[in-house]
Amino acid sequence: MKYFSYLLMMCLVLMGCSDSSLESNDTAPDRIQREGQTMTATRQLGEYELRLSVQQFGDHDFTFKPGIRYRGQDANHEIFHSKQLFDIDLQMDGKTLLPSRSSTSEELATELKKDSWYSEEVEIILTPEQVQYISNGEADLILNAGFRSEQSGYNDEKKMIISGEDILFKQVDADRKE
Repeated sequence: MKYFSYLLMMCLVLMGCSDSSLESNDTAPDRIQREGQTMTATRQLGEYELRLSVQQFGDHDFTFKPGIRYRGQDANHEIFHSKQLFDIDLQMDGKTLLPSRSSTSEELATELKKDSWYSEEVEIILTPEQVQYISNGEADLILNAGFRSEQSGYNDEKKMIISGEDILFKQVDADRKE
């Protein structure tokens, strides 16, 4: 009986460890591409594909361009969302590193055309400390797209988490080492 209890406890511990690793991989991008000073991450989530392009200007100035694309069977697909469909956050140990942003509860309708990207653009200037957290791999970039749709269920949220070190460019790292 003592041996059985030990085995049961080990199985529970192993299952707990495997679940946490699945959760982190469950939100990782499917693909990351780099071209010049732009990094683009994409992730397929059911009938939708999320994209986040990050362009870096200098050491601290970043332009984020989140996007969503409908890949389902209909030619057009209507979604309903607040003023901001996308939320971009930089987190370290589950805590945000960016200033809080206001949001509205008004409901806007956006029609997504099949296989066409709908995107927004956000410019964020990071502090040297935030860039350091990213370059050390201590912070993650999180993209959320929150909306509702008749086709996909009443409430739908799509999420992609990109390791902070994946958004920086080698030029910035090389400049920092000099």
